[in-house]
Amino acid sequence: MQRGKAFWKGSVRIRVTGREPERFFNLCGHHNITLWDVTEHKGCFEMSLLPEDFFRLLPIRRKSGVRIRIQKKQGLPFFYRRSLKRKAFFIGIFLCLAGLYTLSQFIWNIHVEGNYANSTQTILNSLDAAGIHHGSWKKRVDCSQTASYLREQFPNLTWVSAKIEGTQLVLAVKENVDGYVIEEKADDPQNLVAKKEGTVVRIITRNGIPQVLPGDTCQAGDILVKGEIPLVNDSGETYDYSYVHADADIDLETTWYYYDTFPLSHTVRTYQKAEKKTPVFQISAYRFFLGNLLPENFVESLRSMTGTADQKTEKRENGADEEVSLQQLYLTENFALPFYFGYRQKFPFEVQKETYSEHEAKEKASQNYQKFHRNLSEKGLQISENHVTIELNDTSCITKGTLRVIERAVEAQPCKIQKVSDGKESMVDEQQ
Repeated sequence: MQRGKAFWKGSVRIRVTGREPERFFNLCGHHNITLWDVTEHKGCFEMSLLPEDFFRLLPIRRKSGVRIRIQKKQGLPFFYRRSLKRKAFFIGIFLCLAGLYTLSQFIWNIHVEGNYANSTQTILNSLDAAGIHHGSWKKRVDCSQTASYLREQFPNLTWVSAKIEGTQLVLAVKENVDGYVIEEKADDPQNLVAKKEGTVVRIITRNGIPQVLPGDTCQAGDILVKGEIPLVNDSGETYDYSYVHADADIDLETTWYYYDTFPLSHTVRTYQKAEKKTPVFQISAYRFFLGNLLPENFVESLRSMTGTADQKTEKRENGADEEVSLQQLYLTENFALPFYFGYRQKFPFEVQKETYSEHEAKEKASQNYQKFHRNLSEKGLQISENHVTIELNDTSCITKGTLRVIERAVEAQPCKIQKVSDGKESMVDEQQ
């Protein structure tokens, strides 16, 4: 408690020397002058007291015959007096406090939690369109309106909570997975027709009248399943038509043409020892490397504007692979700054020309075909027959041939509505 009082009122550290220091202490006690931190060194005494008590020591000093010397002045009053000449210091403190208060009136971080189907960046972009972004004034951000706005923009959000904590806008959301169920198409009358020429392998009709059977061949545009169902009376006459949304699983075996070629002459890279990593600092689109004061992008832009191409640079780039690893600086979890730092490393290589042998060329052609086969399998297509051959000439390797592929080469086509009147039928296109 005494130290706290000494800080606010200040304290004076004095040294007392003389022949009768005991009388000095007795007189201080008689006049209720508080002394603390009293130490003795080689016959001298040092102690601390309040400034107001220091000015009461003059008669005591005369009566006791001691000498008093000030060693140190501490506390807030003395600090204030010493700092009166340092106006810039107080101005800096004031500006710092004013800056902190001003910055505390804005939103500097937007935290989104509970989102899975909607990415955080998608939600931030939507808020940005509504004028809510990093740096927005807190008084202009209405939490209830923000929550209502997000529910309107994202129908799958069943619950949204928005609150401001300090300089952070916290958005807690709950999503409804059912909101992402693909809406089924309306049951408009339609036929299923073949997109390609082929042979029907399998047909499972759920709605409509099938027009083909497994093993039948069809041409592009042929109707495979009709969405038009005739209504027949007891006399066997068609008096009207009912139209449905034709639906079926139809697999067609179609012919695909495969062609792939590559030159036998090729280049091979022989990598050498990697160079040391070079620190990289990037501001926006300008990249700086250690030892280079100008950004590399600036130099390249200058060359393109002046039309002076550096052939040595192109040769160097062709002779080395470059790996640049950068990390962006974030002020908060979603507040990205246009500053990047990382490193660059080059991997020099020598280019040599070589020629594929017959075995190597066929192996490479087979690998290309297997990659094509995997791509078809990933798309749900199945190869039933393979008539692909590999041919080599003096300069290239050619792989060509035909494939029999089982696929669902079927598309929907609107029905043509028939009207029956007075025993006559007329056809009109359905208005879509």
